Amino acid sequence: MFVIIAFGLLGTGVVSATPPKKKKLSNSNTSCVMSRAKLSSTDCIDYKFGVVGGENVSSVSSKGSTYQEVISGITAGVAMQVIYPKGFVLQPEILYSQKGCAFGGSGIQYTVDYVEVPVKFKYRLNITDVKPFVYASPYAAYVISTGKNNFEYAPDDQISDRISKFDYGVGVGAGADFWRLQLCFKYAWGFAQVIDEDFPIHNKTFTISLGIFF
Repeated sequence: MFVIIAFGLLGTGVVSATPPKKKKLSNSNTSCVMSRAKLSSTDCIDYKFGVVGGENVSSVSSKGSTYQEVISGITAGVAMQVIYPKGFVLQPEILYSQKGCAFGGSGIQYTVDYVEVPVKFKYRLNITDVKPFVYASPYAAYVISTGKNNFEYAPDDQISDRISKFDYGVGVGAGADFWRLQLCFKYAWGFAQVIDEDFPIHNKTFTISLGIFF
């Protein structure tokens, strides 16, 4: 009698010899879990946008003249930070930048206004709330206006007619990121011939700037 009842239960499916199969996670669920894990990882790339501004102290390097003096100007614009893991940061900028030179003993000074596009390749230490960094920064620039001063030896010749429209070069610098702020120091050498002369004349500029990023 007991044997007959047991076989009856097996036949009706109340007792099954085969254990139920586990449900497989769908691909969408797996992707969701992986995405959340990636977002919580410290290896993700971060983006920040901000504004920067500061002061240029500039002159020219020239083998044909040794009496040039520095002048000061402003620099200001917008910037973006692409923050990679392990301390690497890419920071392109679009700046308005004043450069120029004063010729000692002559009273002559000229200024050149550029739209400048530097790209900072930074390495910073992410060990405290203050993150120090060093960087190299190639740049390209285009003249948007020039000063109205004349050359001493050619008073009728406006200096704007002798200024090259393009400049390019490289800068090196250091600074620190803290809170949303960035303090930065840079020295840049221009490679382009900025004035039409028989001897080389190149921009050289020291810049101190402060930025805020969001």
